[in-house]
Amino acid sequence: MAPPPPQVVQWLNRAYPRPSVDPEWLEGCYTWITGELNLDPARDMPAILENVNTQLLGSNLTDSMVAGTGFPQEILGAQEAFLKGPILVELVDIMDIGHSAYSLLQTYEAREDYRKQAALRATRDERDGEEPKPMPKYSRSILQLRLSDGVSTLLANEHKPLPELELGETPLGYKVG
Repeated sequence: MAPPPPQVVQWLNRAYPRPSVDPEWLEGCYTWITGELNLDPARDMPAILENVNTQLLGSNLTDSMVAGTGFPQEILGAQEAFLKGPILVELVDIMDIGHSAYSLLQTYEAREDYRKQAALRATRDERDGEEPKPMPKYSRSILQLRLSDGVSTLLANEHKPLPELELGETPLGYKVG
């Protein structure tokens, strides 16, 4: 395996200063990208960087980051703290704490019914020329998030709404930086 060129390492350090990317993971990723996609660093550096970024954001941070380089030690175990970034974290859990469990359960059941009826509805709507009805959405209030830097996890509440995070839509493993 060939080590990645310094431009790749420097770009990652600028884009994601914390936690640090595991050099062994990066070397394997770089070797796979250049081999599978036949990319040459001399002429294809933007494509290599784009693919390394895609692979990193699609990876489990446990596999791709160096342990102990993410969350500051003083924030771990603190009752209340503000996390200042930039720190790349992975969404491990998401919950809306501003609505009752009963309300969330009702929406969940309505979404499950929607999924079960999707095939039947698609056939009927095509015949009738009707627009399909959208899937019910969860009401939005304050989200509680469990975030990981690849080693440690912390519980976090939104300070202000993050529109890219949506209960029932945002997949676990989603990266936030």
